[in-house]
Amino acid sequence: MKNLTLFSILILILSCSPPATKKTLKFTKQDYIGEWPFSVNEIEVYCSGYTEIYGRTNDGKIYALNGSAKGASHDNKSISKVEEIWLDDPNWAGLKISYGDFITQGLALCETK
Repeated sequence: MKNLTLFSILILILSCSPPATKKTLKFTKQDYIGEWPFSVNEIEVYCSGYTEIYGRTNDGKIYALNGSAKGASHDNKSISKVEEIWLDDPNWAGLKISYGDFITQGLALCETK
């Protein structure tokens, strides 16, 4: 009985703990090596769920960056479409500048959860 009481207290304490802080990576146009793919000057990338990669801009908008995030947030009106800030590739008509590096580094965050 004593062990059950201690276990119950432990569960109560753990459930009252603050949530873990979300690991993020901040990218700026100024410091980025390569062609900057967004119309905003900085973006904070983070992993949510299993492998959903999102980007948050200074104005607080959140964008789904990979297919997992787009699928998970399909009906969520608070998640914006990355196409709103994704730049056209000036070297190739009809194509966009790749932001694959942002997804790759975001996925690395998922692995460290």
